[in-house]
Amino acid sequence: MATKKRVLELVEIEQLFISKDCTIKDAMLQIQKSGFGTALVVENRKLLGVVTDGDIRRAILEGTPINEKAARIMNSKPIVAGLGTTKRKLLEMMKGKEKGLEPGMYMKIPIVNEKREVVDLAVFTEIGKKKEPSPLFLTKSDVKRGKLKKILVLGGAGYLGSVLSRKLLEKKYEVRVLDNLTYGEEGISELFGKKGFEFQQGDIRNIHDVVMAVSGADAVVHLAAIVGDPACKIEPMSTIESNYLATKMVAEVCRHHLVNRFVFASTCSVYGQSETASREDSETRPLSLYARSKLDSENALLEMEDESFGPAILRLSTLFGLSPRMRFDLVVNTLTAKAIIEGKITIYGGEQYRPLLHVEDAAEAFIACIEAPIEKVSGKVFNAGSKGLNVKIIDIGNEVKKAVPHSELEISREKVDLRNYFVSFEKIEKELGFTAKKSMKDGITEIKKWIAEKKINNYWEKKYSNYEYLVNLNNGKGK
Repeated sequence: MATKKRVLELVEIEQLFISKDCTIKDAMLQIQKSGFGTALVVENRKLLGVVTDGDIRRAILEGTPINEKAARIMNSKPIVAGLGTTKRKLLEMMKGKEKGLEPGMYMKIPIVNEKREVVDLAVFTEIGKKKEPSPLFLTKSDVKRGKLKKILVLGGAGYLGSVLSRKLLEKKYEVRVLDNLTYGEEGISELFGKKGFEFQQGDIRNIHDVVMAVSGADAVVHLAAIVGDPACKIEPMSTIESNYLATKMVAEVCRHHLVNRFVFASTCSVYGQSETASREDSETRPLSLYARSKLDSENALLEMEDESFGPAILRLSTLFGLSPRMRFDLVVNTLTAKAIIEGKITIYGGEQYRPLLHVEDAAEAFIACIEAPIEKVSGKVFNAGSKGLNVKIIDIGNEVKKAVPHSELEISREKVDLRNYFVSFEKIEKELGFTAKKSMKDGITEIKKWIAEKKINNYWEKKYSNYEYLVNLNNGKGK
């Protein structure tokens, strides 16, 4: 007989269905055909009962003719679970710990909707002797499809996380943020006390912090990391711990808590240098520790993917735009602020391609992953960006110059960044329906307005740069 995992790949839920008029012989043949040991007696998909190979064996031993109707020997009151049932609750039901259940091990539990129509089957298997049984699903569907409530955002106080947290709250999700507040609480301080928002200060490298944060979550978005090439070079070992080892640990905790929705923030810089449009299956050539740490994390997560853990990877373009935790170490943001305040910007090289993405659109890409059917995103990598925002560095300079006419644009051939990649975003558009809404001009305009309104003049402050802030912190000078 095939292994459970192989059977899950081959069997459709309908192959387990038999009608109330089927004979015991028909049921036996159907059970043998599916290899699942179970047949579901249905009428217009509505569950009437369950017949197992054990029921059939006992009936035959008792002398029941095999031409009798299977409905005669079915369990007409099987244990079932609704679409809103959590995996943890399913595990309790399987063990007979749920109120009203007889003690025992219910290894297969039909998943039904409000009309008692069968939509899935939870099949429990033990993965290793020391691990508790875990529910696998016949259709690889998400038990809580359309009913996700609590989203854990790791790094939710950061540049992207503070925007994503707000968007999730607007969509009526409950949001829990785990963040060590390396860059302060400015990004989320106004959310404290808001309905549906929960904050936990902690470190993704600390297993106790992670376990506390993951418990009760329906989905996890992993943004926490040391971000950017310069920042990652400051303390390489710390980068490896935070960006790679912690990611593996977080994923293991999610698996243990049966949280299968997991979206990981990677980067398009894993492509390094490329002469053609980089697709998700293109060769990767990471040129920095930051890119390598992200690629290693991707590989580790994809190796862990199974029917109970469905990681999705978003390779982000270079972000820009306003955020509650603002950054001015990102090319569009930096050049805009320098042009307005200093009246001069310098472009190094200029012919290198970079894909760009507004931070609000990046947040929408994560929401698209969270809300997509699990089978559409599980174990998949998506480039997140827009075809129209594949631009040369010189194009950014020219766009800023156009928006700030009084500024001077200088081209330098020194300190040229070797990264050069043009990225394809066809997959995320086709499979998830994601398209970026904001242009580079939109980002430049909003920063220009922000500065004009005197909301910031000192863009060079260390708190606006990951690298400058971490260097200052590591030198023992504090914030």
